[in-house]
Amino acid sequence: MSRPIAVALSLLILSMSSGCVMTRKPAWPQAAPNRPTEQTDALFLSAREAFATAADEASVDRSIALHEAVLKDNPGHYQARANAANLYILKGAAFTKASSAKSEAFRKAMTYAELAMYTNPKFKTQVDAGKQPWEAAETLSAAEVEAMYFWVTALQYEFKEGMSLPSKIVNIKWLPRALIFLDRIDVVAPEFGGGGVEVAKMICYYVLPKSRGGSKAKAEENMQKAMIKGKGWLLPRWARGKYYLPAKGDKQSAAADLAWVAAQDPTAYQDLKPWRIFIQNDARSSQ
Repeated sequence: MSRPIAVALSLLILSMSSGCVMTRKPAWPQAAPNRPTEQTDALFLSAREAFATAADEASVDRSIALHEAVLKDNPGHYQARANAANLYILKGAAFTKASSAKSEAFRKAMTYAELAMYTNPKFKTQVDAGKQPWEAAETLSAAEVEAMYFWVTALQYEFKEGMSLPSKIVNIKWLPRALIFLDRIDVVAPEFGGGGVEVAKMICYYVLPKSRGGSKAKAEENMQKAMIKGKGWLLPRWARGKYYLPAKGDKQSAAADLAWVAAQDPTAYQDLKPWRIFIQNDARSSQ
């Protein structure tokens, strides 16, 4: 399909799809302050150990349940909120089939990430006054870096696996919001992520049209940065083979990347165990 025809088709779909706009209810009414009890630490230790060793759907679900038990005991626990966000992303990406179920998982992840951000008093003040999370991003610190990153990751998975084409077109404005958080991470924790932040930037810049800040040159720059920064991590090479090279039409190099990822000793890499398992399984099935 020629580009003019593709653009015209996109605009036609856009004009017919106003009902697909992504809306989010503020998570703040659910928020509670950090009030640890005697059993919070013990509960969180069990939850954290379960996450670190999760290897399949049942163990991921168990880890989610344990983290939510921590939050029932102490709803304001930052790390339990952040870990729950990460777990729901993994559940949606690895163990959920229907797009509606994927959306539910990814949106739960975004909510937990927002609640984790809400533990920052300056952020809390601004969103309580009516600002959207990305509008208050300049208040966030290195302490909330995981929450910012998981919010972006959940949003990008929602775009990829939870939305129809019309929804993606209508909701494209969300990706510049993701870049706001990614830029904030660069300010407060530039070494964070093992290349994951740069991968997320690559996706935004590649997908966005120029009119909204898209740039193939910036996408390439961030993919290269991810490969350098991500030595010792599987994520960047997998993302290059899974997303970037296929988008450029280089199927041969993409296949080589995925074959490399699939062949690695997973214990030699820093990605969290359940994500290493997912990445390698996905690399094998995508070849």
